[in-house]
Amino acid sequence: MNRMSVLIAALLSSAIPSAAADVISPPPAPPPLPVPEMFKWTGIYFGALAGYHWTDAEPQSFRLVDDHLKIDNWLGGGFVGANYQFDNHMVLGLEGEFDYLGGSGDQSLQVVINNNIETGEGELTLGWSGSLRGRVGYGFERTLLYGTAGGEISSGSVTGSFNAKSIDTGNKTLAGWTVGAGLEHAFTDNFFARAEYRYSYYPKVDYSFSWDSDFSLKASQNQMKVGLGYKF
Repeated sequence: MNRMSVLIAALLSSAIPSAAADVISPPPAPPPLPVPEMFKWTGIYFGALAGYHWTDAEPQSFRLVDDHLKIDNWLGGGFVGANYQFDNHMVLGLEGEFDYLGGSGDQSLQVVINNNIETGEGELTLGWSGSLRGRVGYGFERTLLYGTAGGEISSGSVTGSFNAKSIDTGNKTLAGWTVGAGLEHAFTDNFFARAEYRYSYYPKVDYSFSWDSDFSLKASQNQMKVGLGYKF
């Protein structure tokens, strides 16, 4: 009886390791996939732009019957700025821009000479302009919608001629404000394109000339621009 018990115990002990060897452990779980980093507009950037402008100047003088000189033409320039994007996707930024506004606008003018109204030719000529603006926007991944506002300065001149006489303001600098909105889209992590509209207003500035000691000038301007930029 004891010999039989010993034999059974020996058989059982030899079978347990064999059964345990037949148990297959499950494979380890794969590591979690890395979460792609969300694109952000934070960084310094620069770029070039081109577009079109519509400018309306209002010279005020007792010698002028007409008080509007208008011009529309191309513009080109560049911009540089910096953005910071918050965790809630709001974007704040600061941008500087320098443009050159091409062309000049001619139109007929009625001019007062010796208390008589005479017809002459007037011309509005523009040159460079620059602005420093704040920006606030919202980032939809790689698309940014923004508004912008700040200060702007611009150069220009008004001339007129009639019966061998002339008026000429010379090149003058006007200071004003500008406001607008735009859209930017990043095609890569660095390159982006933009489209922007801006309205600028230059309040009245007084000048004194030999032909009119009480001359003044104010102006307004609409601009449509597209640009290409690089973000660091």
